[in-house]
Formats: sequence, C-alpha cells, structure tokens
Amino acid sequence: MKGLEVIFMAPRSRRHRGKPVLDSVAAIAKSHGIRRHTRRVDAEGAGASGHTHSAHFFELADEPEELMFVLEGDKAEELMRAVEAEALHVFCICRTIDYWEFGH
Repeated sequence: MKGLEVIFMAPRSRRHRGKPVLDSVAAIAKSHGIRRHTRRVDAEGAGASGHTHSAHFFELADEPEELMFVLEGDKAEELMRAVEAEALHVFCICRTIDYWEFGH
C-alpha cells in the first residue's frame, strides 16, 4: 500500500500547556481518529540552534523523542494542519512510503 510516514520530533522537556509537546500531538491525532502510532526515545539529537538534547544520568527530561504515524495522504495532511493550528513547537518529517500489514 502507499501512504505517508509522518514523524514529529521534540525533546521530552518541551511543553505545551503543561504537558510534553509530543503528548499533545498524540492527543490531537486521537481526536482526529488516528489511533496507531509508534513513540521512540533517542539517545541524543541536536536542534536547529545546535543545542544538543540527550538523556543524562541525573536528568532524563531532555531526551529527544519521535512520534511516528503511517497514514493515508488525507489523514496525514489533516494531522499536520491540526498540529500547526495548535501552534505546537515541533519538528516534522513527512515522506512517501510503501507499507504492508501481514497476518491479520
């Protein structure tokens, strides 16, 4: 099948209305009927400013995270517009992919 992989990235310390920004993205997705996602925690990342984000022994709040969705084109556009409308400070990648689901 053809679809879009949409990945939102932000450090765990980044907040929107008191909660982690990627939790806000997940809530927006859920409100648009998008249930399936994958969340990954990364060891280290650097933002546009060059600041390095990483999980340290004493402080795990700055670890970089990714929230990934595989969606059809209309749903991907709907999600990205909703995130933009909420004015979330988050980086996003959207790319065309082929995908399969086996065994169901």
